[in-house]
Amino acid sequence: MRNFKPSFVLAVALHLLIVLLFSISFLSDRDDAQTAPPAEIIEATVLDGAAIDAEAERLKQNEENKRQAETARQQQLEDARKAEEQALQQAKKQRVLEEQKALEAAEKRKQEALAEQKRQEQLDAKRREEEKKLEEAKERRALEEKKAKEAAEKQKQAELEKQKELAEKQKQAEQERQKEAEKQKQTEKQKQQEAEREARLKEQKLAEEAKLKQQEAEAKKLEQEKKLQEQKALEQKKLQQQKAEEAKREEQAQQAKAEKEKQLAEEKARAEKEKQATLAAEKAKQAAEAEARAKAEKERQAKLAAEKAEKERQAAEAEAKAKAKAEAEAKARAEKERQAKLAAEAAAKAKAEQERQAAEAAAKVKAEQERQAAIAAAQKAEQERQAAEAAAKAEQERLAAAAAEEARLNNLIKSKTEGAWIRPMGAAQGLKCTIQVKLLPSGDVMDAVVVGSSGDPIFDRSAENAVRKASPLPVPQDKILFNQKYRVFNLSFKPE
Repeated sequence: MRNFKPSFVLAVALHLLIVLLFSISFLSDRDDAQTAPPAEIIEATVLDGAAIDAEAERLKQNEENKRQAETARQQQLEDARKAEEQALQQAKKQRVLEEQKALEAAEKRKQEALAEQKRQEQLDAKRREEEKKLEEAKERRALEEKKAKEAAEKQKQAELEKQKELAEKQKQAEQERQKEAEKQKQTEKQKQQEAEREARLKEQKLAEEAKLKQQEAEAKKLEQEKKLQEQKALEQKKLQQQKAEEAKREEQAQQAKAEKEKQLAEEKARAEKEKQATLAAEKAKQAAEAEARAKAEKERQAKLAAEKAEKERQAAEAEAKAKAKAEAEAKARAEKERQAKLAAEAAAKAKAEQERQAAEAAAKVKAEQERQAAIAAAQKAEQERQAAEAAAKAEQERLAAAAAEEARLNNLIKSKTEGAWIRPMGAAQGLKCTIQVKLLPSGDVMDAVVVGSSGDPIFDRSAENAVRKASPLPVPQDKILFNQKYRVFNLSFKPE
């Protein structure tokens, strides 16, 4: 509706303008008809030539004015008609463009819907194929897990034996370190006593050297103070001399400045005086020239007026004779033409009124159709906008729900995997590793591999075993979310 509003307003304005013009024309014709003089009966036998000429001129001027008024009115009607046609053409073009845009938008939405349907079909086919592969992989994984469990048990026994051996070795090494520490402690004690004795001797030597340096520094300080006083006296003397020289230079500069200002003032006064004299001479010259031109113009105008008066007198005499002869013919012809013109105007007005009413009715019907079409297009656009907003809102709600679901599942997976973890003997606190987990849609763990090691192979293997032991893991009901986030994901394993 917004796109058609300017065209509709323009069409209404043009209709109002045409009605106003017809009203003005009708009122003008009525005034002419009411003020038209009645038929006169000429009874005089003696006619005044000047009055006849004036009457003929008046009738001629009235006819010319009527003709010009009619021409202007016809031109205004033609301009209004053209403007209305142009406005209707613009509205039609605008409507065609809107329809074309609506068709293009519908086609685009249709293509997008087909593309989305095709993509969904491809995703479904791919998902079915992946599920089939995952089922096969699940069977293979079951066999591998069985083998892995047996190997893990063997490895666990080996690790326990190895840990016992390491503990014995560490105990022996700790005892040896303690013995070495006792020996090293006694050695360090002896070294400390010798260092303390050497430090006392060194402090005495440093104290004597510091005393000598202090005496030398005091002597140097006295000498420097003496030099500074001498230097300060010389600087004061130099400053006094510089001040005297600067005062002398400043006085000379002021004298030169005053002399220069005096010369400039004298030159300025002379220049101003010469300028005033030149201006006075120029004004006097211009006044004399203007007076001469005015006198010559006055003489010329007088001569032209005399010549014009003579010509006008001769023309008036000739024209009076011609007018006296043609007055009766002019009056009869003028009356006949006036009657014919009035009849033609009445017929033209009737025809124009009929055409105007028909055009106005057609324009109203067309404008109403276009308005209804515009309203329908606007309603359709509003429905599409509301549908788009609803879809966007639904998508936002889905994303928010997915984020909440993802956070909930992550906490459950973390809790379940850490609950299935068995701390290895001797494992340090605060270890962390990253495990890449592959799941089936049922939540069963298909594979768990450390991709970011903690630095402790035993801890890494225990983390992998914990993930496999926690199978099946909680997964979302939404297949799209599962495919995007949980089919293959990285788990940060850091048990507290």
